[in-house]
Amino acid sequence: MGIPNNAVAVWFGSEQSDAQYLNLWRNAALTYSADQPIDSEWHVDRYEVVLGKDPSGQLFERAGLLALRNRFYPPHVMVNTSDFQQEDRPVRSGDRILQRIRILSAWERPLLDLLTMNAITEVIDEPRRKGFTYTTTAVHSEQGEWSPCVEWRENGEVVLIIMVISNTRPGASRLARRLTRWLQLRAHRLSIANFKDMLRGYSLHHAPQDEFVPSRVVPAGVLAIATLLFLGMVWN
Repeated sequence: MGIPNNAVAVWFGSEQSDAQYLNLWRNAALTYSADQPIDSEWHVDRYEVVLGKDPSGQLFERAGLLALRNRFYPPHVMVNTSDFQQEDRPVRSGDRILQRIRILSAWERPLLDLLTMNAITEVIDEPRRKGFTYTTTAVHSEQGEWSPCVEWRENGEVVLIIMVISNTRPGASRLARRLTRWLQLRAHRLSIANFKDMLRGYSLHHAPQDEFVPSRVVPAGVLAIATLLFLGMVWN
């Protein structure tokens, strides 16, 4: 199996083969560089969330640990298989991340997933700042980078900052662009909520899933919407 040149759609899949895909596609080329010019077609998103006051540094250390292990997205949004996860350690520059993005689900079961690959291109591990950047590869429907960072400021606040630069890859239809952006903003919102909940000591794993298509419309609307997603987002 060669390296795909886009995200890979998987119907009724599971994570059992994701470690294999991680190794098969790990040499996929990067599709974005921080010094490349961007124009109005690109999205630049910045989120800043105060996680709490921390006089001792304990909150910062826990938040930093979660950040350096990429504990952001809840499993009903995305499931990651990565080099650092397999070795049970924090991220390192050069690590690869295989993402299984949940596109369509019903009754808490995945129907359609997209597989994408990202690479860790920068790691921040400082006394008061911890985070990383990952960059898209050829195995992705978008191009850009995602950069979460936890800061412990002089006023005692622990702050989560996420910077995102992204654009749908050239050739995508208008429908694909709109759907991709909607899914992206939804994922951003849920990742921040999940991170805050994990920091408080629990995850959203058993929370009700925010389904892209509510289960009550299955099977009537599933195939039509899934086909639009598949054609619009993958067959560019």
